[in-house]
Amino acid sequence: PKMKRMSAQTLTLLAPSTGLIAGATLSFVPPRNLPYPHLFTASNYNVMGAHKIIHPAHIGDIYDDTSEMILCSDETDVFRQRNKRRSFISLFAASAVMSLSASPALAVKGAAEYDLEYYMRDLFMGNKPEGNLPASNAPSPHPPRNLQGPLVALLLDDELQSCIPIQELNKATNIPISTLSEQIRTFRSKVGTAFRSTHPWKEELVNDEYYFDLTCYALWRTASVAMPQDYAKRDEFIRHIGRRLLKEIMNQEMLSKKVTEILYSSSQKVLSLTETVPCVIEILNLFQSTNYCTNYRLGDKNDAERTGLNVFDQLDNDEISSSSGGGSVNCLVSIFDPAELGGSLQITGEGSRFAPDYVGPTLAAVWERVGGEGIVSVSFESYFVDPIYRPNPKDFFPNERFYQFTISRK
Repeated sequence: PKMKRMSAQTLTLLAPSTGLIAGATLSFVPPRNLPYPHLFTASNYNVMGAHKIIHPAHIGDIYDDTSEMILCSDETDVFRQRNKRRSFISLFAASAVMSLSASPALAVKGAAEYDLEYYMRDLFMGNKPEGNLPASNAPSPHPPRNLQGPLVALLLDDELQSCIPIQELNKATNIPISTLSEQIRTFRSKVGTAFRSTHPWKEELVNDEYYFDLTCYALWRTASVAMPQDYAKRDEFIRHIGRRLLKEIMNQEMLSKKVTEILYSSSQKVLSLTETVPCVIEILNLFQSTNYCTNYRLGDKNDAERTGLNVFDQLDNDEISSSSGGGSVNCLVSIFDPAELGGSLQITGEGSRFAPDYVGPTLAAVWERVGGEGIVSVSFESYFVDPIYRPNPKDFFPNERFYQFTISRK
């Protein structure tokens, strides 16, 4: 079950392999400042207790004999303490057992220690609703990558005149390109100092990863001002960027001849999902070779048989081609260290979902060709993922942009 918000609780673990009750307590503390907390379930976290990691498969074997579990309407699991005194006493018993059984080499701060710290602080000083631990310093940024190749000029140009996002914003708003360019430079100058303090660029050129990131932020902030609260127009703006990118990538022969022929043939014959896989992989390789990202993953990391070239199969083709309609297929894509990550996180932190994106709309444009023109619709959502478990809920340092695509027959 999804666990959106849960404070640290005192739990008892029933060890299924031995039939014994381990005298240890566990705590599950999800981050509180995630942009998309609903994405993260119990299996995404390391649940620690008795100085060992509990495998997600054993989550169902964890229970609390001092608490009552209530399923709320918003699917949030809430634990209500029945007897705080009993729980508090069991805390010390668990601490004693843990101190005797734990290996010093594997010693980590477990649930008993966290619970003791919480109750003692609450007794003498109180616990702040936002937590008592300050946020940790962010990891040191890597040196900026040098974006290279003909794809970069389509994504952004230094003059802010000829790149696809500027041209599409001009079409969507009828604002002159020169005016848009000036507004972007104004936004960029306002936030440049703050961006540079955390991700210093070497050159003020869009080929520099961090300056590219800053410029993307300024461009999308300009677009949000030009299209205030018009979510339909914003979505069309993003979609047109992807369609134009795909068209120019094909016209400039950035893909192999075989893949280009597959994409062009979609107007004459029915294109299946499995036929799009080589196209998608070549496009992802193109972004990676440009240094837009360091790596990518196509498919579910937990299902090796449904990744890469095998991400779709004949059953998926049948689902989309069914004449009865209503069929849909999902596809997961991860982009690691995308060049616009900082700007996207900043805009998301400001409370907006309208963030810089190139990969998402480009892949959507490929899958829009499946089945023939106007046969399918493609929707997608993106999330930011921190792959490291961090006990401080205020720490969130993602390096992955995770996409979920849904391809549906109309």
